[in-house]
Amino acid sequence: MTRQQKTLLITALVFAAPLLLAILLFIRPELVQLGTKNNGILVTPARPLDDLAISVAGQPGDKSLLEGKWTWASFTEGPCGPACAEQLYKSRQVRLALGKDMDKGQRLLVQIGEPAVLDPQLLEAHPDLIIANSDKTAGWLTQFHLESDSIETANLFLVDPLGNLMMYYPPGIEGPKILKDIQRLVRVSWIKPK
Repeated sequence: MTRQQKTLLITALVFAAPLLLAILLFIRPELVQLGTKNNGILVTPARPLDDLAISVAGQPGDKSLLEGKWTWASFTEGPCGPACAEQLYKSRQVRLALGKDMDKGQRLLVQIGEPAVLDPQLLEAHPDLIIANSDKTAGWLTQFHLESDSIETANLFLVDPLGNLMMYYPPGIEGPKILKDIQRLVRVSWIKPK
């Protein structure tokens, strides 16, 4: 092979390589592992929380309660136990750490079934917490069922400002990781808080 032929072959490979690589990745996309930046577990597709059947301070609540703000939702059956208290603590710390963007988030605790009396110290530690009640048979609760037929009450759920369940955090995820997610979401969100 002459020097000119080698040069021509190398030139052809330089221009053909990206095209061949693109074709290969189109045919076999699993060859490239694209990571996500979120620390929570995405709910795909996001679930619109329709027909919200809750009461807040004895008054009926509706989907407008979830609209316009990022909402961290926690659930409890009976009094708020250690797992519930841990999720409330995390959500409070994350909301406070947002600083000037703190008004873009809110926290919701939904008591499923008969409302239980909550510890006064817990209520004092969480003055901004919205406490709601929902019947166990309420159909909208099934939207929070992830892999089983019941809500995993140890999870912390994130609802977007349009009222869609979009992400959840299992108990082991630390507050700083949740904060990174919400800071990123608040930064890119075009929805203004109410």
